[in-house]
Amino acid sequence: MIKIYGTKMGSAFRCHVLMIEMGIKYEEVKVDFEKGDQFKPEYLKLNPNGKIPCIVDGDFVLWESMAINKYIATKYNSELLGKTLEENALIDQWSYWAILEVQANLYAIAFQKFWVQEADRDEKAIKKAMDELPKVLKILDNQLEGKEYILGTRFTLADINVASCVMAADFAKYDYSAYKNVSNWIANLNKRPSFAQIPFPPKK
Repeated sequence: MIKIYGTKMGSAFRCHVLMIEMGIKYEEVKVDFEKGDQFKPEYLKLNPNGKIPCIVDGDFVLWESMAINKYIATKYNSELLGKTLEENALIDQWSYWAILEVQANLYAIAFQKFWVQEADRDEKAIKKAMDELPKVLKILDNQLEGKEYILGTRFTLADINVASCVMAADFAKYDYSAYKNVSNWIANLNKRPSFAQIPFPPKK
């Protein structure tokens, strides 16, 4: 049975959603950041970055959430990877774009606003991210125009990966409601059992 290290939040969220979507039984292993579990030697042997998620599948260890999702979907020959080479390439394109352009900017805002002391806050970093987000969200909004899902009429891994990046807006307290296509897409995804079983952000 695959073990996922990391609770259903942050970047680990997308891995849990995929496992539920595919109906794969797995074990969730909690990594308590408040207790510093991520820096314990036994965990650093698995993921030297001291971050989540990380999976253990038998003797195989893998970290980085996008790589994990690609591995899981490939291992189980899921149609979520697309039906053609071209669809698979587009899924990779949107997934990598989202983590680099959407999630990175949202995390920059969240980190500066909520984890850095006000006296040490980098306002330039916040402004840079705030300036970039409208550009990238507009790109996604345009892609979703007239579509139910990112690639059209079929739900794919791109929807899981990209949506999980956009939903980091909850951590950053960033309002993306002006992007109607993105907002409607997220609302519809939240009706799927795989998303509905994992409230995001998690309820305390």
